[in-house]
Amino acid sequence: MRRYAIRRLAFFVPVVVVLSMITFVAARLLPGDEALLVLGTNAPPSAVKSFRQEFHLDDPLPSQYLRWLGGVLHGDPGQSMLGGHNIGSELKARFPVTATIVVLSFTFTVLIGVTFGSIAALRQDRLPDYGVRLVSVLGLSIPDFFLLTLLLLIPAILWRYAPPFGYIPFWENPLRAAKQFIPPTLLLAFGQSALLMRLTRSALLEVLRSDYVRTANAKGLAGRVVFVRHSLRNALIPVLTVSGVLISGLLGGSVILENITSLPGLGQYTFDAVTHRDYNVIMTMTLYAALVVMTMNLVVDLLYAVLDPRIKYR
Repeated sequence: MRRYAIRRLAFFVPVVVVLSMITFVAARLLPGDEALLVLGTNAPPSAVKSFRQEFHLDDPLPSQYLRWLGGVLHGDPGQSMLGGHNIGSELKARFPVTATIVVLSFTFTVLIGVTFGSIAALRQDRLPDYGVRLVSVLGLSIPDFFLLTLLLLIPAILWRYAPPFGYIPFWENPLRAAKQFIPPTLLLAFGQSALLMRLTRSALLEVLRSDYVRTANAKGLAGRVVFVRHSLRNALIPVLTVSGVLISGLLGGSVILENITSLPGLGQYTFDAVTHRDYNVIMTMTLYAALVVMTMNLVVDLLYAVLDPRIKYR
């Protein structure tokens, strides 16, 4: 397993390089002048010229890319065109916000999806099963931005209540942080968990009909033991696969959540960068997202062997 993990980690390098090159070219093919987007259309020509010189926008494209890549390899992704601040410092300040959103959303997604999917499988074709299937269809149909917008509008209209704005870490004020993070992350998890509900249900129904489960029941094992050790554990392998893929969906959902709730995280930072064509930030955030997704895929692949000892990596 160690050799497999090392080979996968080594594969990260060419993937990240190719992805960064594609992002670099695609960003610069967009129409419009990035200097005017940042400075404004009424900016004097001298300011535009100075801006382009400061960020080397008139250099050949290969030189611009190699300059950015060299800075990243040395731990310095450069400066933002929008404000001139250091990108590395901004990432350190904003990362805890996005990490909190993703961790809470992923936890709620897995708990809701696996729990209610298991209930639907154990109560097949009964009222709980119909309820879970209805909720899962609604979760897949309603977009995240609509639910998150309702989170702000409905309490404000009915109860004149608005959630707290501005980032407050859990260790400073747990109650306020809970009010700020838990409701939106629950709504974000609602849409993501709908797929896990259906997948858990179908996978568990297949396992419950297998011969070894019938044999375990015939031998008189307790129902909880049969469910946890023999049924759920084997049904979780496809669920684990989809859970790793959902991380990318949660990263996209954090962009919507942070902009709607005014949380200063990496999602809001990325949105502002794309809006103003902040090339250095766009490239850095693409690199960050790629590393997160590839790392989660590697973790999921390694967890297969934990759930099923028959799986060996060579």
